[in-house]
Amino acid sequence: MKINSRIDNVTSFNHIEYDIEQKLLDLWKNTSSVSNLNDIPMFILWIKNIIGNLKKPKNKFSYDHHIQQFALLLLIQGGRNCYEFLRLNLYGALPHITNLELLMRNQNVKINEGQFRFDLLNEYLQSNDNKYVFSSEDSTRSICQIDYDAQSTSFIGFCLPLVTGIPQTNFFQTESLEELKVWFNTIEKSTFINLHMMQSLSPSKPPFILSAYGSSNKATAIDILQRWLYIFKQCLAQGIRIIGFSTDADARYIRAMRLCSRFFAELPNMNLLKYNIDFCIKIPEQWCWFLMKTEQVLLFMQDPIHIATKFRNRLLSTVASLKMGDFPIDNQHLFDLLESRSKLEHSLIKCDINPKDRQNFISCQRISSELVLDLLNENEDTKGTYVYLSLLPLLISGFIDKSPTIEDRLYYVWTVVFTCRLWWSWIRYVEVKCINDDSDLDSVKRIKSNCFITKPTFWCIELNAHALLYIILLVIEEKLPVNALNTYLFNSQTCENTFRTARALSGTFSTITNFTVKSFLKRCEKISIVNSIKSREDAFDNYHFQFPKHHKNHEETFDYSVETIDKLNLTKIDIEKIIKRAFESAKEYVSMVNMTHLLKKKKVYSLSDLSQFMKISLQKSSSKVIDYTEDVDSDEDDIEDQYGDEENDSETLGSDNQMSTDNIIDDAEEDGCVLATDLSEIERKNFDGCRIYDNINPQQIKKYFHIRIGTSYKYIHKQTACWLLSNSRDRPSSDRLLRVQKSTMEN
Repeated sequence: MKINSRIDNVTSFNHIEYDIEQKLLDLWKNTSSVSNLNDIPMFILWIKNIIGNLKKPKNKFSYDHHIQQFALLLLIQGGRNCYEFLRLNLYGALPHITNLELLMRNQNVKINEGQFRFDLLNEYLQSNDNKYVFSSEDSTRSICQIDYDAQSTSFIGFCLPLVTGIPQTNFFQTESLEELKVWFNTIEKSTFINLHMMQSLSPSKPPFILSAYGSSNKATAIDILQRWLYIFKQCLAQGIRIIGFSTDADARYIRAMRLCSRFFAELPNMNLLKYNIDFCIKIPEQWCWFLMKTEQVLLFMQDPIHIATKFRNRLLSTVASLKMGDFPIDNQHLFDLLESRSKLEHSLIKCDINPKDRQNFISCQRISSELVLDLLNENEDTKGTYVYLSLLPLLISGFIDKSPTIEDRLYYVWTVVFTCRLWWSWIRYVEVKCINDDSDLDSVKRIKSNCFITKPTFWCIELNAHALLYIILLVIEEKLPVNALNTYLFNSQTCENTFRTARALSGTFSTITNFTVKSFLKRCEKISIVNSIKSREDAFDNYHFQFPKHHKNHEETFDYSVETIDKLNLTKIDIEKIIKRAFESAKEYVSMVNMTHLLKKKKVYSLSDLSQFMKISLQKSSSKVIDYTEDVDSDEDDIEDQYGDEENDSETLGSDNQMSTDNIIDDAEEDGCVLATDLSEIERKNFDGCRIYDNINPQQIKKYFHIRIGTSYKYIHKQTACWLLSNSRDRPSSDRLLRVQKSTMEN
């Protein structure tokens, strides 16, 4: 009777479980406004899993694959405290953290400093069914601190040496405490973190973290170029074609880009054309305005947001005295609008024209809005500022926004190019008056340079415009897939977003938003898991995760859920018409500020004359770059990554490692270890706060230094040695604690 009663209870429970699931599904389908009713929300699966666990003892709880992925995302994005709170209060809903740590270690996401993960990149692209990528590189400030990584048995935080531009992975490994002391005193420590990302051509796919490592940010343009060529060759060997690279507008990166693309730059001793050249386009003879070489190994696009902010910052500069024709370009015109007009008329605020905030992209949009431009256009004295700011929305629409068509993007971008070329030509010919009649050549050049945008900004605009058109031509000639036209993906914002996400992964009780090199690598592992789940989401049957968007990811600018471009109905004849229309628009701009007369007089007012003048001038000017570096192929055996077979580090999902001896050794490592008890008072004082061992677990021996203290030999953990040898902890200028200390001292 008891057996029959138990069977009846189980049957009844199963019926209740099925009944609840069906009622939830019916209720959701009847009330949901979602068009795709097959896209079942996660909470139904979650409730089903909870009901299933209620039938089992606690030690036999099981979790669906989707629930495990959800729990992993919750732990990574919410932190340990948030996760534990939910797990303890939602009985049977979430697996224990130790199970998630095991799941994470099985994800194969370990990132070693300086390691380029080409094998995982191949898997990432196979899931996207795409062999074309665009790479980006950027750096950010880090906390200067040395840490020990148990898995790679390396010390992280020293600047890795570069061999032909490639960081040497696992370089700082030692079994000698004395050698570590020498490194602390002689080796430069990392103050920056360099990050390499790969972006698929599909807008819906998240980017891939290729490599990250500490640096001093002192690499030369040749180091950067050689590193790009190494990445290009390694990817090519795996059947992956890198279209190009994107960075911020740093002068060294611009130089490297110009050298590689031979854009008014030469590398006499390096033969770049020896690589597999499948980027070759046919340029009609009448396209004299196209100044880039027809054969390219890689294409380059500087980050357009950095270009826009540089364009804005030049207007707000106290050094520059911008001028177009008869009209000055002055930020005082914007201040006058703030004071004389209502905010309802222009929507400006004071921080929009604050020169101290140099990365304020929203300011670029506000100061170049239609409201502001209309007000500036009403006043004859502000025509110069009006024309200058009119170029900003063209840059944003051409390089950043997704809504414009390919034809419109091409028109916007080349309108800016031709306007800048006409402006540059006008400055070359205009006569300037020097202060105190000082008319020497250097003074004249300095005054003229202050009348124009900066050289890096000029080269960035030119490079991006040529790269955009080059990609369009490759698609027309069917040498690239049509989704390569999603050029708004080709920027270094993927790196910026990764830095931002890494800072956001601090725990709920942590005020530290900065990171050391090691803690950043740990956070990158978590970000890789999140991105991997996002990229595999189509394989999750009818269940899909919904991810929040950062408020800085403007829906029109960084919405990665849009569809790719399906086709391109554009010919070279159409491109010619667009270019001619862009040139006519540029002439309208320069005529507003009375440049036309001088340009006509000097015969640089037609498209062919202007193009010829620019080509000759840039070839002869000091802007041309020549580098005589020898073409030495790097020995791949010497720079091949070497990885140890050590067991996984226990810090995978732990909090960020701080410089304290309380959390540098976990319980697993202490098993079999015997603390030293025979130290003298002087020795105890010298190693105050450190754990010194007489014996250690033989399986953990590589994590310890064998040192002599007095007359006997002891063991000290390598992370403890790092803590002991660190005399200071340099913080980046953006550190919150540093800012609080400064403000307190000022008060």
